[in-house]
Amino acid sequence: MSKDSIRAKIDEAKVDAEALLKSNKVSPETGAVIKSLILVIDIIAAVFLEKKTRKNSSNSGLPPSKNNGPNGNRNNGSGQRVDLGQSASNVQHSETSETTTPGSCSKCDEDLSGVKVTGTDERQKIDVLYEVVTHTVVAEVKVCPSCGHTNKGSFPQGMDGKIQYGDTVKAMVINFLCVQMMSLQRLQEHMMSIMGRSLSQAIMLKYLLQFSNSLKRWEEEQISALLKCKFIHCDETSVRIDKVNWWVHSYSSGNITLKLVHRHRGREGIEEIGIIPKYEGILIHDCWASYLSYDNTGHALCGAHLLRELKFIEESNGYAWATKLKKILQDALELVNSRAARRTLTKQEYKSLQSRYRNALTRGLGEMPAFPEKSGARGRTKKTDAQNLWERLWKYEESVLMFARVKEIDFTNNRAERDLRVSKVKQKVSGCFRTHEMAVAFYRISSYVKSMKYRGYSSMEAIMLALQDKIPS
Repeated sequence: MSKDSIRAKIDEAKVDAEALLKSNKVSPETGAVIKSLILVIDIIAAVFLEKKTRKNSSNSGLPPSKNNGPNGNRNNGSGQRVDLGQSASNVQHSETSETTTPGSCSKCDEDLSGVKVTGTDERQKIDVLYEVVTHTVVAEVKVCPSCGHTNKGSFPQGMDGKIQYGDTVKAMVINFLCVQMMSLQRLQEHMMSIMGRSLSQAIMLKYLLQFSNSLKRWEEEQISALLKCKFIHCDETSVRIDKVNWWVHSYSSGNITLKLVHRHRGREGIEEIGIIPKYEGILIHDCWASYLSYDNTGHALCGAHLLRELKFIEESNGYAWATKLKKILQDALELVNSRAARRTLTKQEYKSLQSRYRNALTRGLGEMPAFPEKSGARGRTKKTDAQNLWERLWKYEESVLMFARVKEIDFTNNRAERDLRVSKVKQKVSGCFRTHEMAVAFYRISSYVKSMKYRGYSSMEAIMLALQDKIPS
């Protein structure tokens, strides 16, 4: 028995019941019982079909990793530099060239030494040679002939021990651990292979913490800049710290990305982080209730999430309203994207979009079972997935359609999703963080590198600039 056959049987039963009620061959009491039974069957079928349909990354918010067996971002940075990664101070270029010329004709053996060149062809070979630069400072010791005091030459600033490493080595360690996400042991082996010396894990972790601490002021400046932006993409994802579930809160706009760690996911975490309570622009998110509880901001809902949910309702229940509404949103997005400069609908077009949107939802009421009435018990009344989605679309119409009305608002929240992707990769590589301090360091460094990439800097270049205290404003 398939979902289609179940729907067909229920439709047949409804037709028969309606014909029986219209025939006046049953008493009012029996008619009321029949109507109640039909309603119960509708509800059971809706729940059963939703349970029977598997959720995956194409019809829900589940990640692809949970699978069994569209849209770009308009605001991915501004003022990008085209010489990505080519101005790093630790990069040295050495170029050589040679010219070859034919001495004689390969066909008739004629001497070509005096023949004019009519054209050239060029090929290149690029290689990388690692160079270990060791700088030794010898401090001489002298004894004063007058008083007998022993004097020693001074060492440059930063040379506090017998052996220390330069900024390039530190940048490589930070890049490999936080950007390439190598394990400490593998990085030790890699450093041994290129410089003949293995760094201790404690030294490498010390570099991460020192670098993170140096970025505190940068992070504060970015928070202040973010509060002035017209819109902010926000999202959150879980992370394990010392075997306990914590949350990474992501806030991004333009060329700014910030990822902040907190023990709680909802309002408590948002309040302590303190960005959203002070913000007065527009939040772009996936309809998380904690975001919607703030009315000091505007709200725009992620269309990609809604399209996936509509697809699930379409697959599980076959409701025409879900199919129609999905088409309405896709058509509006296509029209908006076709206008490279304006990126919005005209007033008349938006009014027409609203009319089609409301009409589809109104018709949806007739397809779904009746909404259950609020009982006296505490808590929310249990509803089907389709009813919950319908209510959300009806209640937050303005937020759903904001992409068609405000030029800067994206149809999706993909920007925040991409910025958080590194968190899940890190989780797959190492499983968790051992301390909260290291988690904060990782996400602060990751935020800085990601923000600098939106501005056109490679990860190594960005790290070197920070180590030399030359972060561009």
